Amino acid sequence: MSSHHDNQLIHMTNQIAANLGGGRDEETAAAATCRHLETFWARSMKHRLVATLEREDAPLSPLAKRAVILLAEGLARRHAG
Repeated sequence: MSSHHDNQLIHMTNQIAANLGGGRDEETAAAATCRHLETFWARSMKHRLVATLEREDAPLSPLAKRAVILLAEGLARRHAG
């Protein structure tokens, strides 16, 4: 997949985080964003998004980045279990 596709995933994640973040503390908003990604995104999209964490130039908002870190942790737990 192209980095253009990665950037689309990042853009959508930033939008979701912004929409779910209003009026909540960062950890609650990150957890809500992570739940949304876990529930509605295809496995391939989730794995591709997690892979963007390795890119230093990935333009994830701080809230979106925290949500993706939570997503990565959840995927790792499921894979290990």
